[in-house]
Amino acid sequence: MALKRSDVLITRPCSMPDYRRYRATALGWGFLPEPDRRGLPPDEEMMRWVAEAHQCDAKFQGRVELDADWMGMIDFDSNFMQSTVRDLDNKPAVTWWEHTYKGHPSYHFCTNAPGYRRYLMYQLRRIMQAGVDWLMIDSAIPTIGALNARYGGCFCQHCLAGFRRYLKETLEDEERQDLPIKDWSAFDYRAFLLAQGYTDARYRAEILAFPPVVPLAERYFAYQWQEVNALFREFKRYARSFRADVPMSSNSPFYWAEFPYAVDAHDFYTNEMDYQPPEIEALPSEPVYAFKLADALGRLLAITGVPKAFEACRLKNRPGHIRLWIAQAYAQGHVFMVPDKMWTRRNRGEPDRWYYSKPGDYEALYHFVRDYPELFDDYEALATVALVFSNKAVRQYLSDRLSGGHLGGQNRSAPKTALYEALLCLQRENIPTHILIAGDDWVADKLLAADLSAYRAVLRFEPSYLDAEQEAKLRALGERVIPWTGLGELLERTGRDIEVHGAEKLTALPRIKPNRSDSPLVCHLLNSDYDPATDAFSPQRDIELTIKQRLCGRAFSRATLYQPGSSPLPLECRAGSHESAVTIPAVQMWAIVKWE
Repeated sequence: MALKRSDVLITRPCSMPDYRRYRATALGWGFLPEPDRRGLPPDEEMMRWVAEAHQCDAKFQGRVELDADWMGMIDFDSNFMQSTVRDLDNKPAVTWWEHTYKGHPSYHFCTNAPGYRRYLMYQLRRIMQAGVDWLMIDSAIPTIGALNARYGGCFCQHCLAGFRRYLKETLEDEERQDLPIKDWSAFDYRAFLLAQGYTDARYRAEILAFPPVVPLAERYFAYQWQEVNALFREFKRYARSFRADVPMSSNSPFYWAEFPYAVDAHDFYTNEMDYQPPEIEALPSEPVYAFKLADALGRLLAITGVPKAFEACRLKNRPGHIRLWIAQAYAQGHVFMVPDKMWTRRNRGEPDRWYYSKPGDYEALYHFVRDYPELFDDYEALATVALVFSNKAVRQYLSDRLSGGHLGGQNRSAPKTALYEALLCLQRENIPTHILIAGDDWVADKLLAADLSAYRAVLRFEPSYLDAEQEAKLRALGERVIPWTGLGELLERTGRDIEVHGAEKLTALPRIKPNRSDSPLVCHLLNSDYDPATDAFSPQRDIELTIKQRLCGRAFSRATLYQPGSSPLPLECRAGSHESAVTIPAVQMWAIVKWE
């Protein structure tokens, strides 16, 4: 069984008492079989980890590693240099890891190289044979040089040969005639670009331009995209040869246009997010984009912070702020992994740094989720406003910022498009929203088949980057399609479905079970009135919460308040002809109102 909304995931392997302390249901970031730590050979150690998780009724997610295990590839294949990503000067690409191994830097290896693919499948086989329940593809930025401008590739012999075959199979005769290439059977893309006057620096500066400006770049991306998607599907197929129902996730930043690999092969995502210190923002904003886009893809997230996010917490012990990260993820319908022991950073010549939680920091939140799984599982976000997401718009955003040092897949900061800004604005105003994906040649379209009848407004963004068929779908909605110019026009057209009075820093997130007319409505409430100096929240008191009947087509006669560490509290529900309302005595940090 794959990830559920009420699951509690320990981030990294831990002791059996820790699994039980948090009532964990799974291990989210299981490691590879690694060298001896407990007097056991690596594979037996991995099996011990799996067995201990199972004794605690927790599933174990094993990991295939694509960047951090570069040392393993050096040990595995004596011809490892033949598998390195190559730039236009035929130099091997080096990752961000600063240490060396056996005299070598941390190379990026190309997933189109047969030797590296053998190593990846070798990892997968060992993990599956250790008895894991779930499979994770970590640092999922394969063929990184080809899809990321920072690394300027990939022009290894395997990519060049594969691209040559791809062109032979896909180019039309008239396209061939328009290109100054005499012998297609010996075509070398690297030599071709050098002959066109490209340097490595110029290639890096232009490769992700949208529309493409580098000759044959659009074809080259299509080839690489085809290969990387095929690889992810092969991961899934091979894993299922060991166990038919094994779910697969990846640590892939799908919100950047060049990295949502093979969504169909994913059962969920195990992701890192660039959370900010509370001096910058109390309620995290960027995760909202990731959660909503994951909803649009039909996938769940098991999320945590990037290492540097926990460095601020290590230096200033403020578990209260991390509690809000946890509550926000569950309130949005996703999972925040237990931050029990988190690697934060490593400086050259220094030991690793770690953030450790203390007993009592987070247990109450995770126990709350496990006590009331019926308030989480199978619930989906309710919305009457939809925002049209264009993957081409994200590609254009990336293109516009190439000169600004975009870091590709390792940049966990969400692309700040107009849709992103609108989404955060609507969330702050407690206007329930969905995202609709207008796909392209990289991401499957979901807009064309979507039932838009439930939305009172569909927001579009200019320029739209939509194709003719997608535009026609929106035109059919008439006045319900609104170009985003700000909140004013939208509210004039739609009004508010949720009203919160008595608290300015309270976010309301309604959720319901689709196609279940008898389903309760659950409305999560997040209090972001947080003081970094005291690491405490100011309780919000005597709050009036109103739900308009039109939000889900019915009124409610009963309501119950749930909060971590407290018993359920019945609320007096006032039902009128057009709305239902309750008065909530107090919200500490996170509460759920169940309406029936």
